[in-house]
Amino acid sequence: MAEPLLTLRSVTLPMAQEGQSIDWVVSKGEIWLVDGPSGSGKTILFKVMLGLIPPETGTVSLFDCPLNKARAGQLGRLRRRMGVLLEGDGLIPSWTVFENLALPWRYHDLLKKEQLEPYIHSQLLRYQEDVHLLHRVAATLTVEQRLRVAFIRAVLKDPELLFLDNDIVAFHLTRFMKAGLGQKLNEESLAMVVRGGAAMIGFFPRDRVHLAIVRNGSVLASGRLIDLYDHPNPDVVMVVKGY
Repeated sequence: MAEPLLTLRSVTLPMAQEGQSIDWVVSKGEIWLVDGPSGSGKTILFKVMLGLIPPETGTVSLFDCPLNKARAGQLGRLRRRMGVLLEGDGLIPSWTVFENLALPWRYHDLLKKEQLEPYIHSQLLRYQEDVHLLHRVAATLTVEQRLRVAFIRAVLKDPELLFLDNDIVAFHLTRFMKAGLGQKLNEESLAMVVRGGAAMIGFFPRDRVHLAIVRNGSVLASGRLIDLYDHPNPDVVMVVKGY
């Protein structure tokens, strides 16, 4: 059985209706799409999964560590193992691209200062990004360039678990899949939790895709896409048929 990386037990989101709780496990190598209409609670769910906001009830565990019991040092070690891209890009506008990409490495003290620039330079090449951006201030980049830089920052540490809560990222996934992300997925050494609907299905092996359908601040159904076609709830089947 694959190692569980993220576990939600009896979790209630702040916006959920009474009695709606979430039990959900994301294991090593799994690809999860989080599907739901605007306002259904997808972004709040991501923030709860990441420990950015607490759930109303229940427990969220990352790498078998309950977030409500984790100390600051433990949280730092957990975050070394994750990559995150939320809505927007999260870049500091007044910093250069290099300073933004170096931030997680300096925060976690993973590489010495003199090693950072050549390493980050090599990663820009790996992901087919213009290396001349390295010393550009983030505020001077286009929206597309900023998003790609933010994506590179999310995958720089070769995470075990990658969270993508950003609709626009779909336009750049092909580039990143060819540059090594696809290999990590094929090796099942990376798990992904991605916001997006049926338009995302073409990027991933269909038989590996799992689906979490979010409605009204709760998960209506979750499981392997191919298994959800036989779900007893007709609303779930209607969503799955769109894939």
